[in-house]
Amino acid sequence: MTGFPLLYEIDLTNFRSIRGRVQTPLDAKMVLVHGENGAGKTSLLTAIEIALTGRAIALQRADPAYAKQLIYRHADTYRHADTGNIALTTTGLIGSNQFSASFNAEGITERSVLSPSLAAFFSERCYLPQSMLGQLLQIYQESDSSPNSPLARFVTELLGLDRLDAIETGLAPVDDLRNLRKTSRLFAPTESEKQRLERSLADYQSSRALAQRDFTAALAAVNEAWAALELDGKVDEKSLPTLDYPRDTKSDEDELSTLFVHRRNLEFIRRSLSSDSDNAAAAAEASLVAEHRGAGEALAKWTSEYQARITDLEKRVAELLPDISTSAASVVSWHVEASGRLAEDLRQTRERVAKMSADTNRRAALMSELDVERKNLKTIDDEIGLIGSNADRLAEILSNINAVIVDDYCPVCDRNFAETRQGALVDHVHRKVSRLSGSAERLLGLSRNRSAQQELIESLVREQAEIDARFGAAGQLSTLARREAELETVVSELASLAEPIAAYARISAQEAGARRAISNLQSQSSSRTTALEQLGEIASALSLDTPGQLQASDGMLVNLEPEVAARIERVTHRSNSRRKLVDSEKQAKLLLDRKNELDQRVARETSLVAQKVASLRRATKIRTDAQTIRERVESVRAAIIRREFNDRLNRLWRDLFVRLAPNEPFVPAFQIPTHSTNQLKPRLITRHRSGGAGGTPGAMLSSGNLNTAALTLFLALHLTVAPQLPWLVLDDPIQSMDDVHIAHFAALLRTLSKEHHRQIVVAVHDRQLFEYLRLELSPAFADDSLLTVELSRSGSRDTHLFSKRYHHQEETALIHAA
Repeated sequence: MTGFPLLYEIDLTNFRSIRGRVQTPLDAKMVLVHGENGAGKTSLLTAIEIALTGRAIALQRADPAYAKQLIYRHADTYRHADTGNIALTTTGLIGSNQFSASFNAEGITERSVLSPSLAAFFSERCYLPQSMLGQLLQIYQESDSSPNSPLARFVTELLGLDRLDAIETGLAPVDDLRNLRKTSRLFAPTESEKQRLERSLADYQSSRALAQRDFTAALAAVNEAWAALELDGKVDEKSLPTLDYPRDTKSDEDELSTLFVHRRNLEFIRRSLSSDSDNAAAAAEASLVAEHRGAGEALAKWTSEYQARITDLEKRVAELLPDISTSAASVVSWHVEASGRLAEDLRQTRERVAKMSADTNRRAALMSELDVERKNLKTIDDEIGLIGSNADRLAEILSNINAVIVDDYCPVCDRNFAETRQGALVDHVHRKVSRLSGSAERLLGLSRNRSAQQELIESLVREQAEIDARFGAAGQLSTLARREAELETVVSELASLAEPIAAYARISAQEAGARRAISNLQSQSSSRTTALEQLGEIASALSLDTPGQLQASDGMLVNLEPEVAARIERVTHRSNSRRKLVDSEKQAKLLLDRKNELDQRVARETSLVAQKVASLRRATKIRTDAQTIRERVESVRAAIIRREFNDRLNRLWRDLFVRLAPNEPFVPAFQIPTHSTNQLKPRLITRHRSGGAGGTPGAMLSSGNLNTAALTLFLALHLTVAPQLPWLVLDDPIQSMDDVHIAHFAALLRTLSKEHHRQIVVAVHDRQLFEYLRLELSPAFADDSLLTVELSRSGSRDTHLFSKRYHHQEETALIHAA
């Protein structure tokens, strides 16, 4: 600001009760506005507030949609004027000194106003609307401790507590862990991640225990096969990865094949040596040929009927089990292996699908439950909002009034209640108190229900977070379901082929047996010498003693056949043990890798859990430190507020009130709690001038002195803080004042204007009071000035304005007389 800022001029067009265009000068240190009720005094002062701040707080408190009623409405047709305008000119402000607002029937369309801080200062410290005079004490009495309350903003502006308020506001969430979770970006996610990691660690530990059990069983199978092969030592976890032994079973298979050949040759030799005649051999040969033909036809029929299905099924099995061997070697063994492995895979897949489906269904149910519970919570909040928050206070006031009722005359308004014909006044007040107490009890019940409802919603949200944490990737359930269906189809087809494959085994064995029998029968024509030579070759191949020429062939058969059978059994056992060792070793290595992998995951998850625990421990330490800081800030702030209210605001308020009401024994004041508190909750009281406390101003002061208390409180609030705008705009402040109050008020206005350099705009409706103030506030020195503005209406309802300026004039007659 530069120089002495002044309200210079205001130009109004079709604003509220002002019809047409009115230009009003305001460039004087003292401006008196006069007019009858409805002439436009309040509209003129309200226009100043809207031009400077863009809004009218008193109108907004009465009607949130007040902006639609700013345009002048014709009384004869109830039609709105098209547009309205406000243009205010000031002097001495830094920056723009032109302020304006345009409006129509829809509200304010354009505005050019003060900065937000100056606009707030004008609305709260410079302008006192007529409707606010009776509400000012209640507004400051009912101010809460929030940073946006009128009293809190005044204290911050008065004491410069911005930094302390910022610290207190910033650290407010540390008192409640739920609020800290909402405001901290990492606290709640860290807690959730810690819980998730703990669940994951428990799952990994369980899986690791199962893997250890399976590995121990597999290692026992390896050692069993190892011992069966008569290998040295014992296999353990350390030696398993580097286990060395002959894994190739081809030599066993070759030896076993040779032994089977020897056994068949021996059987052939026995049959050839026991043959009775050629006719019998021919008949036997024809029978064997017929048997072989029948077996071959049955085998061909089976191949044409089932081979295509088996080939297709083999491809599908290979897609599901890439490591399975083909069916070329043995259809029976392939069928057994594929059926077993796919059945187990199907069982595991079904379990996973069932678990994921349950999670999906529960997740959808949780969303529905959350919607219902949140709607219930909103219903409770709406019902709480419908119940007045001041029911207990009003009930207490009515109870106190009920104690002093002696007849049907109201002790408040002195009216005879019997005129209403509604019964006794005592009964009427008693019913009103009961009804208000019931509303308070209902409000308490709703508060408890709301807490329970909030806890239920938080529980459902936590359960939803747990399901989301273990929920698989998108599409995983459908993938598993498709695999489950494919496995069911393949397992079903394998089961349907069990009987045909068993029949194939029987037919194949029958065909092979018939073919061998024919071959043996056809070779029976060899002589005994050939048989002996063959026996010698077999004995030599088995590293046994060869028979002599005189040795009976039957005796050799008796010796060779058990030896071949024993060797077949021994080689078969060794081959099976070797194959079992290979399979067990492979399974044990897979389980060892799985166990080692789980060990690494357990170690990693344990480390991550420890990190989250350490982070939460550090967060708890920070929260404790923040709570300590906030407690100390609250203590310092409360001490400053108590000192400043008692030493500055209450003293100034007392001086102003006593000046206007010198005969009133009770003086209003703010009572600040003496104990340390983090909440600014002053209470309006009165103190007797001779000492001692009184009741609230409403209980101790008359109606006129209540208005005086509100007016002096407004002036005290204005004078206590630094004057950002040196203006005082008062709308008919003299209400229910006697002549003494009015005289002292005029002197106070003169002091504010002359000594405190305030530009004062005062509106009054009483003509005698207007003339009195015009005389009392007349210019007393050269730089002083007074401007009177009179508003009136013509017969056509047009607004007329008459202004007159008064300057200081030296009284020459007294000088000559002296």
